[in-house]
Amino acid sequence: MCPRTLPSSAIRPGFSKVRKGLLIVGILCLVGLITLVVASEFFSHPPRRFTGKLKEILPQEAGGWVRRDIPIGASSASAASVQGILNFSQAVQAEYSKGSKRILIYVAYWEPGKVSVVDAGSHNPDSCWVNNGCVRTARQFAVAGQVAGRAMIPYEYAQYLVPQAGQQNVAFWHLVNGEPNRYEAQAAGWRDGLIGRLERLPLLWKDIRQYGINQKNEQMFIRISSSQRMEEVMADPASEALWQALAPLGVFVDQRWK
Repeated sequence: MCPRTLPSSAIRPGFSKVRKGLLIVGILCLVGLITLVVASEFFSHPPRRFTGKLKEILPQEAGGWVRRDIPIGASSASAASVQGILNFSQAVQAEYSKGSKRILIYVAYWEPGKVSVVDAGSHNPDSCWVNNGCVRTARQFAVAGQVAGRAMIPYEYAQYLVPQAGQQNVAFWHLVNGEPNRYEAQAAGWRDGLIGRLERLPLLWKDIRQYGINQKNEQMFIRISSSQRMEEVMADPASEALWQALAPLGVFVDQRWK
């Protein structure tokens, strides 16, 4: 004899209740997630800690190095375009010269609530320079450095072949709340737009684990480039005064930004 089965009419009510319960739980979870994201986006930004002005921090002269300001965009229109893309709070770019030596310094700062870590980090030379025709020929991560025995926060090092400028050696820091963001998981040539965002999803997950849901932290990007190798630039006594002048940006272990 076949086992007796319940009519379908006796089964449906139970399944219906389960489905309704799961639907309610799913809606509550979605509402909770949206609330969390909105709260972190609009209500959880800590007060800024960096209160300096970049144009005043970079000295006009330091140990014989003379400053010449370089526009971030080639024209006022392109500068406005860069500002619109990067959405920084402050930015400055200057070339320092001493005899035949040249050092280019670029600094951008974002107040809390401006941009996410992954968006600010995507505008490093590995993306911007490579996407604009440069060729990366060397790369090192979290390099320990020092100037006159004073330890620096580990920096990112890369070497690029730049059209019409030849080989350029670059040290850069991406500081998040004063601490260096790590770049081992990043590749060269991140693309812009939706495709680039999809490519960077693994980085976003890393940043959420490290910094939490609120990704729009206080950030600073510092890039120093020269035709000389960066170890030589740091070890050169002639450039010591210039490096020490950058201390308020937070590049030294014993002095965080202010």
